[in-house]
Amino acid sequence: MRTRFICIIPLFFFLLSVEAQVGFEQYFYFNSTQLMTFVPIVSFESPDKWYAEARYNYEELETVSFYVGKAFTGRISILSDIREPHGSKDKLSYSVTPLLGGVAGKYKGVSGGMNAVVEYRHIFFSTQSQYTIAYYESGDFFFAWSELGYQPWSWLFVGVTTQHTYLYQSANLMVEPGGVIGFTIGQWNFPLYVFSPASDHHYFVIGASLSIGGLTGSNR
Repeated sequence: MRTRFICIIPLFFFLLSVEAQVGFEQYFYFNSTQLMTFVPIVSFESPDKWYAEARYNYEELETVSFYVGKAFTGRISILSDIREPHGSKDKLSYSVTPLLGGVAGKYKGVSGGMNAVVEYRHIFFSTQSQYTIAYYESGDFFFAWSELGYQPWSWLFVGVTTQHTYLYQSANLMVEPGGVIGFTIGQWNFPLYVFSPASDHHYFVIGASLSIGGLTGSNR
């Protein structure tokens, strides 16, 4: 283990030296009756927008997944004040990343998905979706996690969120609405989610994420 760690350190600093962006995310799921489940996510984006992401416990417990894709980013000028003689323009920024990947462990399969983020002034929208085909017949599913939020100050953001899960074998659609409040300290984000708050099956998700390196900062 120590040897592996020593080998990872030079690789980590090399990725930053080439102006890549590296992201670390950690989420803990819990409710009043179950212990916490941790979901770590590590991502990498090269200067020319090639993207890779690894997850654990995301699709299923004791399961690892790996995705690759390419990000398409841009900024769009929006006329925000027509009362000005020449108008004043703000920038709407977006990032769309189609993904292909594989899943191994307790759940095995192949998966395709998309990460997308749109930001305008203090408003942001993000969504992460995937369609996953299992190696066994009954495990295909579609999943999407979407957020619409507002960041009134640099250190605070709030919003609404929802998760959609569709199990194809049973034709079962689960919709879990919720809310989020989060705090930003430097390059760190600390969100707290609650899903299905009006239901007896409500649960919480605590997160911590860090984005370092790259030509630009994190999306939020």
